[in-house]
Amino acid sequence: MPNKAKIKGTRVENELANLLWDMGYAVVRGPSSGAGVRRRFQPDLVAVKAGKVLVFEVKTYKGGGPLYIPRHQVEGLRDFAERAGALAFIAVRIHGGGWRLHRLEELPSTRGGGARVDEPSTGLRPRDLDEILFPTSRRITEYL
Repeated sequence: MPNKAKIKGTRVENELANLLWDMGYAVVRGPSSGAGVRRRFQPDLVAVKAGKVLVFEVKTYKGGGPLYIPRHQVEGLRDFAERAGALAFIAVRIHGGGWRLHRLEELPSTRGGGARVDEPSTGLRPRDLDEILFPTSRRITEYL
């Protein structure tokens, strides 16, 4: 019998991968996404665009308080990002509300060494992040 949580996780990871792909990123989904990998951590997604590397741990959220990220995922994502020269994010699929991205380095730590997303619905939308990394609008000073 298939594991419903794993199927749901794969579905939301693919959803974000497709969204990033449509935004012009080259995207790879980790085949094991951390499960069963002992020696090295694999993030859920790696996305690359114009030399910028982003790594994601993907979570779903229905509401009702903070979202907690386990220590092994935080440490693994941080280590992978450092090795790749990447920006690390916790990507949260809000039930009925789209995607929000949270920089790992900006999240508070828990006593157990994990991380906490206090307000999962307040992070950056993927298009907002793309605009920050690759601005398409011009500053007013460019016209003066």
